[in-house]
Amino acid sequence: MRTLNRRQLFLTSLLLAAVSVASGLDRRSPAAHAAVEDPLHLVVLHTNDLHGQVAPRPATWLEDADPKPLCGGLARLAAALWREKRRALAEGAAVLVVDSGDWFQGTPEGRLDQGRAFLAALTLLGYDAMAVGNHEFDHGPLVLEGHLAAVRPPALLANVSLPEGGALPGTKPYRIVERGGLRIALVGLCTTETPSITDPSARELVWREPSEVLTRYEKELDVDWILPLTHCGVAEDRALARAHPELPLIVGGHSHSFLRKGLREGSTLIVQTGAKASTLGRVDLYFDRESGRVVESHARLIDLYQEPAAEDRVGPVEAACAAMHERADGEMNVVVGELTAPLTRSSDPFTSSPAGNLVTDAMRAHSGADVALQNRGGLRANLPAGPLTRRHLFQLLPFDNHLVTLTMTGTELLRLMHTAVEERGGRGLEFSGMTVLLSGGKGRPKLVGLLVGGKPLDPERDYRVTVNSFNAEGGDGYEFLASLQRRESDPILLRDVLEEYLAGGRVTPPTERRYRRSQ
Repeated sequence: MRTLNRRQLFLTSLLLAAVSVASGLDRRSPAAHAAVEDPLHLVVLHTNDLHGQVAPRPATWLEDADPKPLCGGLARLAAALWREKRRALAEGAAVLVVDSGDWFQGTPEGRLDQGRAFLAALTLLGYDAMAVGNHEFDHGPLVLEGHLAAVRPPALLANVSLPEGGALPGTKPYRIVERGGLRIALVGLCTTETPSITDPSARELVWREPSEVLTRYEKELDVDWILPLTHCGVAEDRALARAHPELPLIVGGHSHSFLRKGLREGSTLIVQTGAKASTLGRVDLYFDRESGRVVESHARLIDLYQEPAAEDRVGPVEAACAAMHERADGEMNVVVGELTAPLTRSSDPFTSSPAGNLVTDAMRAHSGADVALQNRGGLRANLPAGPLTRRHLFQLLPFDNHLVTLTMTGTELLRLMHTAVEERGGRGLEFSGMTVLLSGGKGRPKLVGLLVGGKPLDPERDYRVTVNSFNAEGGDGYEFLASLQRRESDPILLRDVLEEYLAGGRVTPPTERRYRRSQ
């Protein structure tokens, strides 16, 4: 990369020399040195993994607060961004505003028009660049292309191309901007696991390793600084920093990490803001004007617990949020079925619950698998008897998990359930198509055997087992599942599977005991 603005530095030096002579200052005086050596201040305001979070949500993670304050939301985020940008400019800093992907998938409002309404509101925040995340492909590349053509956000995606070559329509691999005399290349990079965790049509695109792509642009681009905007997760960002130790900053996403002060891998500062528009990230960088190198950097997260002051509010964003609320309320209040009895969870880790039974029955019916499994922690609410709306389904299944069907041997299925019963305990599994036989007596039971489809488990037979995508990637302590290679990904969200299963009818929650203790 080139040295910072030699011509401008030369002209500045001449001007300073003239001022020094006119004022009688010695060029070696502290005042003259301060004028020459004062570093360039650049502020990077950043977000990631907003997931369609229009409304503030209860800050349930604050254990000492009762009642829980409301946190975040798009309107508060926009106000905080505007306030921090105004403050930074008043401090004499240059400002960049960037996002690291996963824009709309995750809320009723984010689902409107398959995400287009939220994306249109998001662009009102004035981003300089927005990296494409894996969830942008949840409805397929063609839908994403339509969004990008209609809304025209500054979308960056450097490591993905069409089969015939060229960038995905509506995206650029990088964008070069100038701030404070610096030519900065913003490069968008997305996790290469995307084809296995989103719509299958994403597999038709060509995915390249982020580090290799970054090496290419480091050689090709005539800029002072390259800033990667990555949607790859903290572990991958650390690996990227090790492979490219000259990077002063990586703005990341995907792993939903709350990095309060960022983290450092060598001399590289890595930042993320968590998820769901809960915080705004601010990074202050100071560049040596002669070499163009970062001499100081620090990061912080700005919490969004308070309503913004009147002078910080962004009217167009608030209006867009209100419109999405109104539309989503209409969609979420749609009745999708009726419960003849309450749908409850179980406090006993070795007792099947009506909620777990119903959800896994729906999963198995959709996939046609032998067995369906659901982690208990993914069931987040008890629902009352009576009409069931889509908003109820969001309360029960708030996470944006889709289905993954694994092919495993009977031996592997037995190993999985051994982990669930004897190691995970209260964070075990609910299931359909299977009976789990436990030892009797008091205390934690032992796994005695499994029945699949009413027949004893065959260790040598292959079984098709449907799980949610969180568990399929090793979530909740089931790392073993992430190692299984025979898998089919279905992008349908779990709550949509449940709506499909209900089909507007009356359903009696299944109450049979699928864990059975011996006497």
